[in-house]
Amino acid sequence: MGNKIEKNRLDQTVIDKLMEETGLEREVIIAWRKQFLMACPSGKMNRKNFYKFYRTLRVESDEKVKEIANFVFTAFDRDSNGKIDFNEFLCGYAITSLGTMRQKLDYVFALYDKDKNNSIDRKEMIRVISAMYDLLGKPKKDYPPERCVEDVFSLIDVNNDHTLTKDEFIDGVLKNPYLSDIISPFNE
Repeated sequence: MGNKIEKNRLDQTVIDKLMEETGLEREVIIAWRKQFLMACPSGKMNRKNFYKFYRTLRVESDEKVKEIANFVFTAFDRDSNGKIDFNEFLCGYAITSLGTMRQKLDYVFALYDKDKNNSIDRKEMIRVISAMYDLLGKPKKDYPPERCVEDVFSLIDVNNDHTLTKDEFIDGVLKNPYLSDIISPFNE
């Protein structure tokens, strides 16, 4: 039992690194760590555990949260091992909540790039935008996800190859800030 407590304790080096990467204070990191370990004592969350934890952070209905939680899990799982450790969670959370627009867009890109091939196609973007519409309770008939995606691609697919690289995506949204309201679930 003592070993488990020691195993789950953060040493000062890790805390210092997380403070640097997230901009969060030591006490905030420790508080998040406690909450994370209460939700997942092993220190690693699989998709199912993440959904349960993510659900506690959202007020929307289960069905609205489930699909977007799937996309967020994929974005937070930076090493693609099917589990999110505390560092991945906290860095993802801090960036998507407190980061610069460029940092947030980097995560949004990962959210859309479902197959992790370093580009986004229309199909990937339609799936995420549809899920966000559901999450936000936005009627799809007013501005269908397919039309939204066509508009986004016509503005930022610089080389017209029907895919968006990370640079095209981030630079395009930064040059057209109103797009971030349409395509990012991490806006204030």
